[in-house]
Amino acid sequence: MRKTCLILIFFLLSGCLETDKAKYILGESMGTTYSINVLGDERVQQEAIERRLLEINALFSTWRPDSEISRLNNAPVDEWLKASDEFFQLLRTSETIYLQTSGFFDPGIGRLVDLWGFGAEGGRTSVPQSDDVNAAFENSSIKYVEFGEGRVKKTRDIHLNLSAIAKGYAVDEVSRLIEAAGVKDFLVEIGGEVYASGTNDGDEWTVGVERPDNKAPIPIALNNASVATSGNYRNYFIWEGEKYMHIFDPKSGLPANNDLASVSVIHPRSALADAYATAMMAMGSEKAIELANELGLSALLMAIKDDNYQIIRIN
Repeated sequence: MRKTCLILIFFLLSGCLETDKAKYILGESMGTTYSINVLGDERVQQEAIERRLLEINALFSTWRPDSEISRLNNAPVDEWLKASDEFFQLLRTSETIYLQTSGFFDPGIGRLVDLWGFGAEGGRTSVPQSDDVNAAFENSSIKYVEFGEGRVKKTRDIHLNLSAIAKGYAVDEVSRLIEAAGVKDFLVEIGGEVYASGTNDGDEWTVGVERPDNKAPIPIALNNASVATSGNYRNYFIWEGEKYMHIFDPKSGLPANNDLASVSVIHPRSALADAYATAMMAMGSEKAIELANELGLSALLMAIKDDNYQIIRIN
């Protein structure tokens, strides 16, 4: 599973990073890296974290032909498949966010993601033919997924790609694992999605959101909350002078080139922060501000204005 978005570099801007109280766990999973900072407790074991991440990968990785999502993607149209509770629930959550965001978060656009070279195959350096885009667009939407009692089916030959919510979900699950061990003060980061619990040696956890203009990162304080960032300047290709990014406008099937450079969403659940950030990035600033106010989301937008970046804070 790979989703290259804006890298949210988390600088611990308060407290002391070098301390005997801290335990650091670093690794790789889901096509990216992870880092965990646990304060004052040795009960958290990397082996348990790795096992949980492997379980999540086996559900949601489009890079694995034997994953649950790949089995559904490769299944015939209108064939019911038994779904694990975990897969079923995240798919249902995705459907809910699809409806909340008027379709701007749509994990049913896997065929478009692949066609434009941002999926498992990768490698595209030119714009696909319009006929190919239209054909993929016709088979792209989570609305073509039906749910039964513990089972799912496709009513069109769509491909699902849950990368815009799965990393956040993994952060939530690893955080639950750490909490279950009785640990209160920790920070989990997977591929730039962050959850911070408790305090950093008595101080707030503070992370810094990277800016596209290489100026000082923007600090965000987290208290039992997550921040997820989606942006347009880490994963893209340029064709004939035009930039094509990896986030799509599900209304057109085209990369969502708009006035936003990045969106960061703060939320108690990393999975939801992840999905909402992607949706808002696809919308552009005007609709993103409306959605944040409608849902009561805290967000940080970096809008492109006159070749500069305007920072917009919401709630």
